Amino acid sequence: MDERAVGLNELAQGLRPLVRGGEWFKGLAADEQFEVLRDLSGFCVQARATVEDGHESVRLAVLRPTHTPASK
Repeated sequence: MDERAVGLNELAQGLRPLVRGGEWFKGLAADEQFEVLRDLSGFCVQARATVEDGHESVRLAVLRPTHTPASK
């Protein structure tokens, strides 16, 4: 696993504060942000995210409760 994958995994497990992850992401160049989002998408597919996971992610991201998660 590369350093970015380890960092994302630690964020997902709650081992690093999400605020720090957001700050790190905002500091990346646009092409690096794209790569991170691509990696996260792959991780979600591997994890077999469920509908319930989508609702929890909306809650954790502090989005409005009526926000609908994207799905395939």
